[in-house]
Amino acid sequence: MSALTPDCDPDLSTCGSPVGSTPGGSVRSTVVLLALVTVAVLAVTGDAVPGAVAFLAGGVGLVSALVLGGRGVRLTRRAVNAAASWAPEVRRSRPAG
Repeated sequence: MSALTPDCDPDLSTCGSPVGSTPGGSVRSTVVLLALVTVAVLAVTGDAVPGAVAFLAGGVGLVSALVLGGRGVRLTRRAVNAAASWAPEVRRSRPAG
């Protein structure tokens, strides 16, 4: 175990992520992305922000919105897969013979 890889075995056969363990993102990062999108929309639509800053804020908002959209798609896929796994399996009978 070292400071760089806290979840690794001494022989490095099993290593965890040094940053975080949530593959789809946590609630905190989702809230931060929503805040970035909100601030970007306010900066782009307001008149108090210079053009270059509004352009950069629009780019940040666009990237944040794309990441949030990807998370929404992953969440939908997981929900559909979970619902499909709970659905009863349809079995068709075969004629004897």
